[in-house]
Amino acid sequence: AEPGWASPTRPKVFPLSLEGTQSDGNVVVACLVQGFFPQEPLNVTWNKSGAGVTVINFPPSQDASGGLYTTSSQLTLPASQCPARESVTCHVEHYTNPSQDVAVPCVSQTKPCLCDKPRLSLRRPALEDLLLGSEANLTCTLTGLRNPSGATFTWTPSNGKNAVQQSPEHDPCGCYSVSSVLPGCAEPWNNRVTFTCTANHPELRPTNATISKSGNTFRPEVHLLPPPSEELALNELVTLTCLARGFSPEDVLVRWLKGTEQLPRDKYLTWESRKEPSQGTTTFAVTSILRVAAEDWKKGDTFSCMVGHEALPLAFTQKTIDRLAGKPTHVNVSVVMAEVDGTCY
Repeated sequence: AEPGWASPTRPKVFPLSLEGTQSDGNVVVACLVQGFFPQEPLNVTWNKSGAGVTVINFPPSQDASGGLYTTSSQLTLPASQCPARESVTCHVEHYTNPSQDVAVPCVSQTKPCLCDKPRLSLRRPALEDLLLGSEANLTCTLTGLRNPSGATFTWTPSNGKNAVQQSPEHDPCGCYSVSSVLPGCAEPWNNRVTFTCTANHPELRPTNATISKSGNTFRPEVHLLPPPSEELALNELVTLTCLARGFSPEDVLVRWLKGTEQLPRDKYLTWESRKEPSQGTTTFAVTSILRVAAEDWKKGDTFSCMVGHEALPLAFTQKTIDRLAGKPTHVNVSVVMAEVDGTCY
């Protein structure tokens, strides 16, 4: 039977600070690590150590539904090592993400949220929509509003498409944001048409944002690695590793297949794209792992890593491996497009 694989979830890390120094002359800070799975491996450390410094890492607790975990780490240190206007660093390593660094203020500097600086941002179409033929949308968002009423948006070009203005959203500071979505623009986007969104609102002067497809693109190199011998000896689950590197821009899709069947996303784990160390040209790399039954690997089942990127001639490239063939085989593939409108008329 195919082994189960619970969906890994990256933790959210929140800084916790008090409003002043304790009566004993110490500063106490903490970081809350929330909503992660699996429970292990997890490692929380601080960038402070030495005399008078203590750390307490509390055991993770699982939510009532038996799903995600939450934990916290508390740091106590002399006030001389943590002045009021400085911060310490909480370093979190978890299975889903090599590391997260969060600055924790030594003393809480809480200030009231002010909705006095509206900002306009423009988000490109999702890569998955562009490559798989779905409705590719551009999204223009106006944030930091005291009152969402009166927001209007104009798109250039719109090419006859009717933009959809979404309902206002309320953020924790009490400010509002409003978005406008321009649908069906895959073709002009891929042809490097420049889009401009202009926003009008009583709280600001007319302002605009511009976006277009990146000019410099590099296609990914894909490497598919077999399981390490140490795993094979255990005869349980083995790990296939797919590395895609040298690509730009950073958006990339990774999918796994067993034979000709595409596997559900909860069967594998893909890290976020990371910038590669380079000299001059900026490129990115991504790693994905698939855990499979050792018996399936040993009997010669084939597994494929399919990588999608806008610089590839057919949108996707695929590497296939099995124990009997040894060296992975490589082919560029074209994915069947869904029958949706991906063109601006």
